[in-house]
Amino acid sequence: MSGHRAVIEAGPGDIRRICCAAGSSGKVADSALAAIDDDVALVGERPVAVASLWSSMLRTLASGHPDGVVVVHPSWWSAARIGVVTAAAGTLGVDAQTHPRSWLLAQALPDAADAAVIEIADQLVAVTGKTVAAVPRPAGPGQVSALIDHTSAVVLIDAPNTIAGAQPLASAITDAVQQTVVAVDDARLTRLARRAGAIPPTKPAEAPPPRSVARIGAGVVLAALALVVPAVAAAHHPGPSRTHTAPTSVLVEGRVALTVPADWSAQRVVAGPGSARVQVTSPADPEVALHVTQSQVPGETLAGTAERLKRAIDAEPAGVFVDFHPSALSAGRPAVTYREVRAVHHVWWTVLLDGDVRISIGCQSRPGARDAVRAACEQAVGSAHAVN
Repeated sequence: MSGHRAVIEAGPGDIRRICCAAGSSGKVADSALAAIDDDVALVGERPVAVASLWSSMLRTLASGHPDGVVVVHPSWWSAARIGVVTAAAGTLGVDAQTHPRSWLLAQALPDAADAAVIEIADQLVAVTGKTVAAVPRPAGPGQVSALIDHTSAVVLIDAPNTIAGAQPLASAITDAVQQTVVAVDDARLTRLARRAGAIPPTKPAEAPPPRSVARIGAGVVLAALALVVPAVAAAHHPGPSRTHTAPTSVLVEGRVALTVPADWSAQRVVAGPGSARVQVTSPADPEVALHVTQSQVPGETLAGTAERLKRAIDAEPAGVFVDFHPSALSAGRPAVTYREVRAVHHVWWTVLLDGDVRISIGCQSRPGARDAVRAACEQAVGSAHAVN
């Protein structure tokens, strides 16, 4: 016997079945995608729990596929977003798998070990290789090609028709890169989805060969790793060992995008000291975190930002904000920096300007333990940028 699993696209522009008799959730999908970072979504002016909304949509799209479901999500999504999708898929009562979109796209190649995958979304263009990086849209093809690792032999470009301007941008990127390019449009993505959803015919039972349990166990471990790491899936080939790079995701909040550790959790914070912000917290220590705030400041200069911050700091009790530097460099970028001192942690703040958006990134750790957040901090500051 043979069967077929439903393959569902969860973002970036729609939530739809892409394997067969394609189905879309329409405006409900728009609401679910817009609210994926929240607890409650508005659907037709009615509040609905985001977890319930996602479960309902996936159940509708998986209907008629008792053999299972495969859900693919943008490779640059944060761990929190992936968690929403994974939890929803787990409520379906059938075998459910979640994979980064790059996993499906990589199946267009016989060997994707050294490929780079470019995913075009509404607000950014992400490049998945050894890590995940992104540039805001409108991004020039040169900006995108600069993110591609020079060791990548092939570039896969994902240009879904649900994303405005994706096709012409994909063509421009194709002309700009030096590597071989494989473009994946919706028709090709559907073919890949059908192949990924197919279940091979079962064979008559045979006596298991020696050591079969060990081989099956190895397969399970590799499958689990494929679910965790948002990178191009590829078979292992013996060769020189590579330097381990921690997996990353691109966090998009309002008009700001930045790279954060993939396994850190993100939540909006509107209470407590300081401005409303997004807090991205380490799973290893709740006092190790990144804070992200933003403001629209048309016409403001970095010097003007420094003056405004200095006045605000001077109005606070002495010793709360220290080490103020109006013309600092942080992760190689001009910035205003200062340190916030609290009883159980310190926060090193970097304030940047990108166009008319002021971006503030706070890097929090326990007193005397700045190294715990240093790498994530430099990555976040170096990658932070405004999006339209």
